[in-house]
Amino acid sequence: MNRTILSPALKMTVLLIFVFSISAQLAFAKGKTSEVFVNNPIIGEIDSISIQITDIEDKQINELRHQLYEALLFQLKKNAIRKLAAKYPRYNKKASVNITDREAKAFYEANNLASRGSYEQLYPMIKKHLEQIAEAEKVDQLFQQAVREKLVVSHLEIPNDFLIKVPIETAHVRGNKNARVMLLEFSDYQCPFCARVQPTISMLQIRYEKVVAFGYRHAPLPFHREADEAAIAAECARDQGKFPEFHDLMFKNPTKQYVKDLKAFAKKLRIKNLDQFNRCLDEEKYRTRVERDLEAAAEAGIKGAPGFIVGVFDYKTGIVSGEIISGAQPQNVFISAIEKYLKKTR
Repeated sequence: MNRTILSPALKMTVLLIFVFSISAQLAFAKGKTSEVFVNNPIIGEIDSISIQITDIEDKQINELRHQLYEALLFQLKKNAIRKLAAKYPRYNKKASVNITDREAKAFYEANNLASRGSYEQLYPMIKKHLEQIAEAEKVDQLFQQAVREKLVVSHLEIPNDFLIKVPIETAHVRGNKNARVMLLEFSDYQCPFCARVQPTISMLQIRYEKVVAFGYRHAPLPFHREADEAAIAAECARDQGKFPEFHDLMFKNPTKQYVKDLKAFAKKLRIKNLDQFNRCLDEEKYRTRVERDLEAAAEAGIKGAPGFIVGVFDYKTGIVSGEIISGAQPQNVFISAIEKYLKKTR
């Protein structure tokens, strides 16, 4: 008997179609016709606990779900317009397409297609592609018109964006520690971009003090030789309730982070038990903690400093589920992301 061999991606797509089909049938059987398409169905149980797609999906599965959504939506649009055109003349309109040589050349140049062939060689494919785009745009216009006229109702829901899940573990947390949203920072005390973003973080802490938790974990870069000692020293200061002060001082003194400097800063901040601090630093008590912070940053997909995870915070499990913000971004980038997740948790 011949068997068709499916690629892993196609297998996943077929599986998702099956999952959504079963969910739709169950919803319909229960009379929930407004929930025919289930965006995040339950796919199993583990120890009597329901497991949904978002509980197990990775980035690849999420991308496949988005591809499936786009494919289903496109087919729904085409099917709807075809059926409506048979009954309503106003929907029997085809796109009037006249791709000019100027448009085709502009597309060829804008997409840097010279490496794939001459304009003359690629012109037929470019022309067909642009015609398909024009046709799809026309179908979309008619579909939106049908939605406004209540001739079409779509139950499709776009899948949620893929959320990175990061445990805060030993992060130092400021702000509302029981907040539903967190901005978790991974930074390096000798990194100029990390220092540059600190005023922005301070402003955000003031603005969102009551509704956002602000976590900090270490990510000393390998070419900043004293940054790991500075991170260890900050943890030693934390033992005596002086982490925020030591933390801020490190960013203001990126070139003075040798062991003798760190001990001098501890004295300047009037850390109560200097002997304990010095011993903690000399013995590198928190070397393992700093290394674990680096591992967590890498596991989250953070490839440089500063890196941030902003998202929904479950203070009971200590996990942030959100997205990465890379680099010393402007204030509005952080505000936009924070507001998005605050809205989700309201």
